[in-house]
Amino acid sequence: MHGVTKRDGIRIAYQVTGDGERTIVLLPAWMITNRRMWAAQVEALSARFRTVTFDARGSGESDRPLEPAAYEPAELVRDLTAVLDATGTGRALLVGNSFGGLLGCLAAAGQPDRVAGLVLIGPTVDVLGAAPSPLQQAMVRFDDELGNDEGWARYNRRSWDRDYPGFVAWFVETALGADATPEMLAEGIAWGLDNTPEVLAATVAARSGAAQMRRVAEAIRCPSLVLTGAEDAICPPHRSRALAEVLGARYLEVPGGHCPHVTRPAGTAELISAFAAEVWR
Repeated sequence: MHGVTKRDGIRIAYQVTGDGERTIVLLPAWMITNRRMWAAQVEALSARFRTVTFDARGSGESDRPLEPAAYEPAELVRDLTAVLDATGTGRALLVGNSFGGLLGCLAAAGQPDRVAGLVLIGPTVDVLGAAPSPLQQAMVRFDDELGNDEGWARYNRRSWDRDYPGFVAWFVETALGADATPEMLAEGIAWGLDNTPEVLAATVAARSGAAQMRRVAEAIRCPSLVLTGAEDAICPPHRSRALAEVLGARYLEVPGGHCPHVTRPAGTAELISAFAAEVWR
């Protein structure tokens, strides 16, 4: 079932697949992609669970405002709540990759009655505060003229003005890593090119700092699994391991990069399914 809910004038497109008694919500990541990144997980999980996916504002079939304030994490969490309400989902297991991991943590801390458990895949959640990651450094320098378009210097407003397609190709290749097939890369690049640098620039707003996210993580009480790729170049494994320690969560490291749900879909679906069975035992 496909549907659309509207919150404060912003349309959010969602999809419900399967009719199991328990619901898994596969959260949106950064807006360079859309809900279709979860296609393999939906196919694998919907035979046993009811699955919900949705396009974050700024991506896919949802509206794409250009005001940076529209992309504050609190706004995106409210969108999640609106989707839960629109789909009749009272309580769910949340699965989030990358920025979706941050959304999952905020929802679990703020609305514990709606969150049965968390699966966080390469979550960009900083509980350390020291030695910023390459992504964090790039976000700090996002508006600066860096004078080149190589590596993380591509994650930059001025670089996007010069060569947005080059950034998309670089980011997708960096996120998917060496496991990605040509087909996976082509699909990811097509999703990125479906967006615009103006929309993505609006999403690079102030993210929650390490001190705040540590407090958020310490407030989470639901069972959690943190899953990371050993070669993750977006969220280095030691950061995911630190988050797992604060959460008191199970930590699993698998081969590959930032998006094992895309590059190793069968194995990732098995891990999600097994954890969901434990949560709802």
